[in-house]
Amino acid sequence: MELVACAAVLVLAAVAALTVLSAVRARIAAERIADQAAVLLAERRPLPPTLRDGAQIRRDGDRVVVTVALPMAVPGMPATESAAATLPR
Repeated sequence: MELVACAAVLVLAAVAALTVLSAVRARIAAERIADQAAVLLAERRPLPPTLRDGAQIRRDGDRVVVTVALPMAVPGMPATESAAATLPR
């Protein structure tokens, strides 16, 4: 009985760790894409299709907001991560 409870706790801890790592990875990707998109838009260059793969990019005045879906979503937790970057002048 104790072994089953211990295994269940370990599984929950592993799922929690994977969820956190997945969110961190998505946040880093969103920040990277937001920075690249802000530079390209400031230079009035088009955004390449590869930059949009897996990300939703929108411009809000002098800011670029990028939303990236998490590869592993857990019910009750956010399914996306967002990042914003200001266009350089």
